[in-house]
Parts: sequence; structure tokens; C-alpha cells
Amino acid sequence: MNNSATTRTITKIALEYNANDKGTAEMVASNYLLSDTAEGQFNEMKTVAERNTKVKKWALTGYISQPDEIGRKLKDEEFKQIAIKALAKVGLTNKNQYRLDIHNSTKHKHIHFVVNRIDISGKCTVKAHDIGKRFGEAVREVCNEKGLLTDIEIGIQKKAEMLKSLTEVIRSEDNFEDLIFKMKEKGFEIQLSSNVKDGISGMRIVMEKDKNFQTERIYKSGYKLSEISNQLKISEIKSVFEMKKVVREAQKYADNLKVFRENLQQKGFSVKIQYNADFKAGQKNQIKDIWINEINSSKEKNGFFFRKNVGFSLSAIDSDRGDLVKSLSQSSVNNDAGNPLKTEKNESLIEIAGGLLGDFLNPTYVSQDEEELWKKKRRLKR
Repeated sequence: MNNSATTRTITKIALEYNANDKGTAEMVASNYLLSDTAEGQFNEMKTVAERNTKVKKWALTGYISQPDEIGRKLKDEEFKQIAIKALAKVGLTNKNQYRLDIHNSTKHKHIHFVVNRIDISGKCTVKAHDIGKRFGEAVREVCNEKGLLTDIEIGIQKKAEMLKSLTEVIRSEDNFEDLIFKMKEKGFEIQLSSNVKDGISGMRIVMEKDKNFQTERIYKSGYKLSEISNQLKISEIKSVFEMKKVVREAQKYADNLKVFRENLQQKGFSVKIQYNADFKAGQKNQIKDIWINEINSSKEKNGFFFRKNVGFSLSAIDSDRGDLVKSLSQSSVNNDAGNPLKTEKNESLIEIAGGLLGDFLNPTYVSQDEEELWKKKRRLKR
């Protein structure tokens, strides 16, 4: 569940907003409030808040929002209980004034709350320190107790789906224009950013079904590429497209592997062949993969597709790699070992990428302790 909570000094407008929502708001809970109007309830809260002059930001406001496919299945009473239990974990008591309203006018059903941090005896029961973080953790605890997906779990699932679709499209397409079109067919919008120095410099992926124009100012849907994968960079996607272009050009004028390699070397690229077994001259040697690298490459780190000192695996970056290998294997491949990779030490990068997919995912909303745990796990895997 997406959520937000902040402490602030409010006016009657906050309560008016909660009670309106284009006429669709439904109040599902209130406590120690006698008035039926927003102005009357505000005055009641302000009177109680003045019993503790040390606290200036006496109100806690925020919301809890569940994805549409889950939120619409929750009964209002269930939604109310989730909110009250989460608020109780951050200090709400039965002596605090509050009002909870469910809003239905936007795509995602959500519940808003206004809570007086000062209880009727003048005590501040809801501490302001890290309230957004603590409330998020509280919501996740309640969701876990009820068997509902948390915002982190939903985020991880969405990122995995985005990364899977994106890498599939990168393998099948040769440029950003076609990538955008194919991702659209899969239900994703690609938003590219650019600058004068680098051209295309960033990417954001949004699920079409998650678009919510009514709440765009509150939170932006989708994830940046860096949030989806800590390995796949926009620069690497550019390199993949450039590599595929170079391979296509070299293939046009080559009817065997030797000429194909020579064509690429002339363009400044090295070629290494990975066979299914050790290369044996004069015998049929089946190609498992072809690895290509820029001879004067400045790349120093492994990427999602790129392997340091080896380059790009055609099986990883090109879904049509099979046709290329088949066309190049018709003649000189049987006797031309070239610069082979030893099979026992080099598996296809597409296999490596698949195996490490889970390690590349990083949730957007995590506590500091959770973030440190993720970092520790990643360090141990290196």
C-alpha cells in the first residue's frame, strides 16, 4: 500500500478537503468530535491542541492508497481498520481526536486521515521524529498481519515485470523508437530524458494501468531505470543498440565466420567464439555463442549485458542470434578457431543475467535498516 504521513499546522481547509473529494468522500471513523461541519471539527481540534503549547505542528495528516486491483476488493470497514491499526502503531490512542474519510473519485481508492497529535489530556502521543518512515513501516506490518501485499512487495513485483519486458525488447529491437513502441504493446510507457552532452540520458518506465492523472502531483507513477536495476544503465542500452547495428553491417558482407570477424576488426571490434566443446580443427564445431567487444573499450565494470574483458554476448543482446550463427556456420567455421572462449569457464551472459535478476531489484520505499540489509547481501554476492 502506498502511504504518506506528515506533521503540520492545519486550517479548516484540510478537514474540508477530507470531507469533500468532489462530493464522493465517505467518513468512516471519527473520535472525540461532536460537530458535523469541517469548521466545527477544526475548532474542536484546535481547542484541544492548545492544551499543549510546546507542540506547534499539532496535526498528523496523510493517506493510505492500495492499487486498484486490491483496493476495490477491500470493504470500507477493512480499510478503516488498516488505517487505525497503523496509526495506533505510531502513537494514536482512544483519547486522540481524528477523522478518517475514504475517497473514491480517483482511480485508486484511498483513505485520508487527520489526527490531533495532542490527546484530550494535553499529552502529545504521536511523535514527529521520522513519522513518514515509521508510518510506512506500520502500514507494512498491518498488511503483513492481514496477508496483504505491501508497497515494497508490490514494487518489487512491478520492477521485475518491467525489467523482464525491457530486456526482452532490448534483445528484439535495435533503437529507442522501436523500444518505446514495443514496450507500449506490452503495457508500459517509456519516458526518456536527455541532455546536450549525452543525448538520451535517463529512462522512466510506467505501467499503463498505474497511470492516475488525479494524483500525479502527489506521487509520480512508475520507476526510474536506476530504481529497477542497479546493473542496467542507459549507456549500456545505447551500447547494445550500437553493437547490434555494427553486427548487422558486418553480416551483410560476410558469408562465413572468418570474413565476419575481419569486418568487425576493421571497425575496431574483437570477436571471440564460444563453442559447445573444445575446438577441434578439421571437425564440425558447433558454436554456442559469439562475443564481441570494442577493442579500445573504456568499460571497466560488468553491466547487465556486458562482461568485463569479454564484451557482449550475441545470445544475450540479440533474439535473432540463431539465424546469424546459422548463416556464418555454413563454411569456414569448422576449421577457423579464431579466438575461442573455453566453454567450461564461460557461460552465456543471458543465463547469468537470468540467475541474478533478483539481485538487481531494489525497492523504492525502504527503511534504513532494510536498505543496509540489501547492500550487505549484494556485497556478499560479489
